[in-house]
Amino acid sequence: MAVRLGGDGYNTIEAGSVVSPVSASTTSRSKGSFNPKHLILILLVSDALCFVGAISLSHVLRFGRMEPGMPETVLVTIALGVWVGAFAAFGLYRPDLLSAPEELRRTISASSVGAALLSVEAFWLHSSPARSWIGLLWILAIVFELGTRRVWRWYEARLRSNGRLVFRTLVVGTDREAVKLARQLDERGNGFAVLGFVATSSSMSIPGQWPAVPSPVAGSIERLEELIREHAAQCLFVTSGVSSDEMLRLFQVARREKIEVRISANLPETLASRVTVHDMGGAMTLCLHPVRLSGAKAGFKRGFDILFSSLGLLISLPLWLVIAVAIRATSAGPVLFRQERVTKGGRRFTIYKFRTMTRDDEEEAAALSTATLLFKMENDPRLTKVGILLRRFSLDELPQLLNILRGDMSLVGPRPLSAEQVNNIDDVERLSERQEVRAGLTGWWQVNGRSDLSPEETFRLDGFYVENWSMTLDLYILIKTVGAVITQRGAY
Repeated sequence: MAVRLGGDGYNTIEAGSVVSPVSASTTSRSKGSFNPKHLILILLVSDALCFVGAISLSHVLRFGRMEPGMPETVLVTIALGVWVGAFAAFGLYRPDLLSAPEELRRTISASSVGAALLSVEAFWLHSSPARSWIGLLWILAIVFELGTRRVWRWYEARLRSNGRLVFRTLVVGTDREAVKLARQLDERGNGFAVLGFVATSSSMSIPGQWPAVPSPVAGSIERLEELIREHAAQCLFVTSGVSSDEMLRLFQVARREKIEVRISANLPETLASRVTVHDMGGAMTLCLHPVRLSGAKAGFKRGFDILFSSLGLLISLPLWLVIAVAIRATSAGPVLFRQERVTKGGRRFTIYKFRTMTRDDEEEAAALSTATLLFKMENDPRLTKVGILLRRFSLDELPQLLNILRGDMSLVGPRPLSAEQVNNIDDVERLSERQEVRAGLTGWWQVNGRSDLSPEETFRLDGFYVENWSMTLDLYILIKTVGAVITQRGAY
């Protein structure tokens, strides 16, 4: 996690390599590099087209025609600038500074503000658009914006992975944190190319000795301005151990050189939405907001679960009938598979799934999963022909909508372990963390690899969800779940 201050430079450097110093007169952009200002322009035009498209389609759906009258034309022309301005106000033209869930939250917020301002604008222009049209416009705009921004986020990731959109970076610090930070920054696709380390006063306490770091120490922090120019650096990544006096000098140099500063908070993986910066008597501190899924928040999440699981149940009921007939017609045994699982607070409940194996194989699989935590076999020969299709598209999970309505589960949360698996887990602390919230139909690890992940990784990802819960994160996971089901990654 980092705190960012100013600048917007990128350059083409292969991530994972240390770059030799270059003179300040040398161009800072290599052949084939991508100008970040072009990405901002692309996003701006994309947002404008999304708005115009939502306006046009909502007009056709509501009024049955494409040609708006003169008042509507004036309204849309002015509203277009307001719309783009709202997205700029929410910081949506620097997506590299936002996590995907945070970009989702801000996109929905900016679209909502834009729609509200459109209504206000219509009032002052004495235009009276139908409220149903405004509502339809809002829904379509959110769908278009989220879809296009997902495409651009993928495109930006490709640019970073190809080395065409990368910060030339100096790491300020030479301790273990700096070494770990440099390794993380240099991973392909992160968008940084580490040029070297800058030694601070604390690292130079022993005269003539430099700390052992994997990349060259470019020099001391007293020569920072010179080092930035020598290496054509575009970003300073600062470790948390730098003194306040050195940090002040660093800020001054970065301002004069017009480069970006990012400060490592030396924290575990945390969503930026939980963090705010506070001034405590002249010292800048990071405040980490606690996540408490209780009271009104718990009630809102439960209401969300009931509403959307009910809708899902009503929409999917015809499919239930088809699946039930297919299961009974192709193999002997019940339509539903039942198993005792554990949810919030250690409470046990019966989970429902469509049966995907023969009765004997289901019992064998249940016993095997008890012995091997979160075990699933790829290309499992015990699956029936219908079961293969159900597993591939996650349709065997549909009956868990009933578990959600009963309050046993939530739409999003850690996957429920069987009662036998819980009994075999010795790490009480790790287990209790998962049981702070209801078990989920989908979750953070399902959209980050599903069955391809190890048990340790799944526990870590479930822990991240519990520590960083928000309705925005739930919504993001639900949207990502659709993509995971379509791509079938880890589905077996």
